[in-house]
Amino acid sequence: MSWKNFWIFAGGVAAAGAVSAATQSKGVHDGLVKATAACMRAGDAVSSATQSVIDGANDLNAEARRQTKIDAAVKERLAEVEADIRAEVEKKVDAEGAAE
Repeated sequence: MSWKNFWIFAGGVAAAGAVSAATQSKGVHDGLVKATAACMRAGDAVSSATQSVIDGANDLNAEARRQTKIDAAVKERLAEVEADIRAEVEKKVDAEGAAE
């Protein structure tokens, strides 16, 4: 084991011992419980806010995919209609040109 790992291990043992000794006191224990509960509530609030953002992003993506499908279908339909209109207009122009 390297010295770096040894000191990390020793620090962990010392921290565990300090926490264990501190929790023997009723006041310190109650304070730690309250602090932990507050952190858990904060974590829940952050998770809720994050989920709200994720839901909003999913909604935006779904709407973008929907709009892309609509745009593609409209473009395809316009191409079909344009060919018919173009043929009709060409006939009309050709007929007018022959009449002149």
